[in-house]
Amino acid sequence: MSAGLRVLLGRAAGALVFPLVAIALALVVGAVIVLATGNNPLAAYRALIVGAVGSPAAIGRTLLNATPLIFTGLAVAVAFRAGLFNIGGEGQLYIGAITAAILGVSLGFLGPLAIPVVLFACFLTGFLWGAIPGLLKARFGAHEVITTIMLNFVAINLATYLALKPFRTEGLVPGTDFIEPAARIPALGLGRANYGLLIALLAAVAVYLLLWRTTLGFRLRAVGLSPGAANYAGMSIGTSTVLALAIGGAMAGLGGGVEVMGVYGKMSIPFVSNLGFNGIGVALLGRNHPAGVVLGALLFGGLASGAQELQFETDVPLDLADVLLAIILLLVTATRLVELIFGKRVREMASGTRLDEGLAS
Repeated sequence: MSAGLRVLLGRAAGALVFPLVAIALALVVGAVIVLATGNNPLAAYRALIVGAVGSPAAIGRTLLNATPLIFTGLAVAVAFRAGLFNIGGEGQLYIGAITAAILGVSLGFLGPLAIPVVLFACFLTGFLWGAIPGLLKARFGAHEVITTIMLNFVAINLATYLALKPFRTEGLVPGTDFIEPAARIPALGLGRANYGLLIALLAAVAVYLLLWRTTLGFRLRAVGLSPGAANYAGMSIGTSTVLALAIGGAMAGLGGGVEVMGVYGKMSIPFVSNLGFNGIGVALLGRNHPAGVVLGALLFGGLASGAQELQFETDVPLDLADVLLAIILLLVTATRLVELIFGKRVREMASGTRLDEGLAS
């Protein structure tokens, strides 16, 4: 094994320490909660695993749930790497979704050729929507947490208005018209999972290459690690701010397009919710790294899929999955608490990475 590969594997193992410890502790706490309800923890966890990966259909559900979370997780991770907090993934996803719903119907006559055109449009509208809080911060100093949260309401209500008023069609479920089947993202053959998963994985690779293999990515990370030093080196803080939030918005917008083009075929009202907010947890769990985002999304997707089986096979409520996720995220971010429980050795194994010293680290 080459020295470079050993270093790479060592860093990967270190980065996984806190998430794995957090998952293990969450399972222990979850077992105590299940016992307190008078149920068998082993049966509950068996149902979770079977529901997540126990059959092709279960795997398909897990992949289906994970796909949009990869996009929204990337939207958060890119901003975090630049020292910013993108809380606007929910609204950015809605903007991409309504773009796909409108253009998908209009360009349905193109068949499969409509897919790349519509998805590029979703990418572009998400980029422009994400750039708004970036411009507000760069030009007026408005904090991106406030502006991205507020823009969530604007985007959600704007998309809802468009789907219910000018682009509404008749049907039992209010919303836009259906996109022609030939113009939709095809299925993978595992339940309802579709090739949007491959698009999500390609997006993760693209974000990795952008952040670690381009000059722009170096500038974004430099600004996130030390704005003062980056500014002294001649890097534009304002430009980096706008681009980081815009690229994040593009990822979430693309995720909304994939949901419409690959899963629902239209934008119905109410539309799927909390994908943007869950992306924050995915990014935290994945340590703001594209590979970690993919793994975090798979965990979130697996727990969501397994929760259905949990409810059918046991008396444990499906809310247990949410409890496990909450505990995992608490422990992933509360690194000092994990150190207190397991000692500083865990800290050393984590290669010096620590969320409480800066989410962009």
